[in-house]
Amino acid sequence: MSTDFASAVSETLNIQISEYIPLIVVCAVLALTFLFFKLLGVTSKILWKILINGIIGAGMLCLFDIVFVTYLKMTFFKIPITWATSLVAGFLGIPGVLLLLLLQFIL
Repeated sequence: MSTDFASAVSETLNIQISEYIPLIVVCAVLALTFLFFKLLGVTSKILWKILINGIIGAGMLCLFDIVFVTYLKMTFFKIPITWATSLVAGFLGIPGVLLLLLLQFIL
């Protein structure tokens, strides 16, 4: 029954779920980064800031892709979710996504 629901959501939103697997990888990398910094003794305030910025940044990459490319058919807004874009979005958060969007227009 859950596969029927997933396929219905996928068809309704016109989204291929497999395209967003890199988002899971980004979240896993952020979790590992969080654990690594925690082992090094970095303060919790900095760790939470990095974690929250990373989640918001990765979510914005997917949001830009869904809204601008899938629904509005503006392919020039396509920001591929790769390890480099994930790092920029993860460490810089919303400003990082805006920087990636600006670089997409320039390049």
